[in-house]
Amino acid sequence: MNDRILLDTNILVYIYDSLDSAKQDKAIAIAELLIQTNRAVISTQVMSEFFMATTRAKRQLLSPTEAIARIRNYMSACYVVDVTRLITLEAIRGVETHKFGFWDAQIWATARLNQISEVYSEDFKSGTIIEGVRFTNPLQ
Repeated sequence: MNDRILLDTNILVYIYDSLDSAKQDKAIAIAELLIQTNRAVISTQVMSEFFMATTRAKRQLLSPTEAIARIRNYMSACYVVDVTRLITLEAIRGVETHKFGFWDAQIWATARLNQISEVYSEDFKSGTIIEGVRFTNPLQ
């Protein structure tokens, strides 16, 4: 495992969500630190979810043009992992073995197969370690 940290979508979305200023401030600080220290990892799944979450009509945080610009910035500033066939198959195993929802399983599988020892997310119980991948909620 390495010292990189996979950022789940919700951490990046909070950067643009001013409804919870405490979480927003923490998310900004976390992303800046991880990017500055070359430890930030994102996946193509995270970028797709980021676009959808920030541009949805019900509560738009960014315009599509702004979201695209942010995605380009993240993809140049962070280590990017593509979702592959093997990640999808491992995610299916995560659903069967660990009872994850599919999208969460895919985050876990991405970290596990790329030897990323930690995932920052609100979607998992903080402190849990599953097959070598630690889940941390840094916004608590």
